[in-house]
Amino acid sequence: MLGELLLLIVFRILWNTTFGKNTYKDMINYEQLMQEASQGNKKAFKELYSYAGSGNAEAQYYLALYYKEAKGSGADSDYAYWMNKSKDNGYVAAQNCAIPEPTNDEAEQKQNIESDESLKKLLMKFSFSGRINRTEYIISIVGSVLIFLFSPEVENGIVKAIIHIVVDWFWFSQGARRLHDFGASGWYILIPVVLWIYAAFPKGDKGENEYGKAPA
Repeated sequence: MLGELLLLIVFRILWNTTFGKNTYKDMINYEQLMQEASQGNKKAFKELYSYAGSGNAEAQYYLALYYKEAKGSGADSDYAYWMNKSKDNGYVAAQNCAIPEPTNDEAEQKQNIESDESLKKLLMKFSFSGRINRTEYIISIVGSVLIFLFSPEVENGIVKAIIHIVVDWFWFSQGARRLHDFGASGWYILIPVVLWIYAAFPKGDKGENEYGKAPA
C-alpha cells in the first residue's frame, strides 16, 4: 500500500507538471485562443477544445465560431454542435446565433464528437483537477468499493497490482476533487480514512472558486 501511495504521489506531480497548475486562477481569453487556432496554432486549438469539452460555455461559443469560419467536411456540424452546447449552458452571446440544420453526414459526425466527449468525461474521473459535488463523490466511492468487494478474485499478481493502482488512483482523484469543491487542497486526501469520510459532508462553494466552476 505504501508503494502504491508513493506511486500515486509521483503520478500527480507528473500530471501537474504536464498539464500545468490551476488555469482557473488566470483570466482565459477564449477569443484570442480562437483567433490563434484560426491562424493554424494547433496548441491554441487543443486548449480551446479542452475547455469546451470540460463544459465551459464561453469556450464552446468561441470553438463554434472557429468552426463557422473553418473549411472542410463537417465544419457546419461542428459549429452547430458547439453553439448548441453553448446555448444550453446559458452563454448569452450564443442565444441569438443561427444554427444550420445538420445533414446525415453531419449527424454522424456529431455522434462521433459526443463519443469523444463521453471518453473525456470518463478520463476526467481520474483527474486531480476540477471539482465534484457530494452526490457524485458518495456514489463514486461507495460504488467502486462494492465493485471491488464483489468482483471475482484475480490470481495473476501483475493484473491484481494494476487493478489496485487503478482503483486507488480513482479514489484519490475523486477525493481530491471533492476537497476542491469546498476550497480545500487536494493533498489533504493523503490524511487517513477519517478525512475520506469527512469529505462527503461539507457543502461545496457557490459559484467558481480557485479550483474551477461549481459542478452541475
